[in-house]
Amino acid sequence: MSDAGTVRPELVRQLLRDFSVITGAQFGPDDDYFALGLVNSLRALELVAYLERTFGFEVEIDDLDLDNFRTVHRAADFVTRKRGVAWTGAAG
Repeated sequence: MSDAGTVRPELVRQLLRDFSVITGAQFGPDDDYFALGLVNSLRALELVAYLERTFGFEVEIDDLDLDNFRTVHRAADFVTRKRGVAWTGAAG
C-alpha cells in the first residue's frame, strides 16, 4: 500500500486527528474504521468532503473505492496520489 518515502508522517498525523474528530473515536493509522463500525455511508461522505475541502482536489467517481478510504494510511496514500509528491501541507 503506502510507500514510507511518499506518505509524509505529518499528513498521517493530521488525518488521524481530523478523522478522529469526524468519527468521534480514537484509532490507529491502520485501523479499518468501517470494520470497527465507526464510519457508515453518511460519515464516509463527510470524510470525502473533508479531503476535497482540505486538500483542494475533487474526488472523482472512479476514486470512490472503499479501499482508498478505509484506514488513515490508505487515505494518506490517496491524498498523496491526488496531490502528487509535492504535498507540503493542507491547502488553505
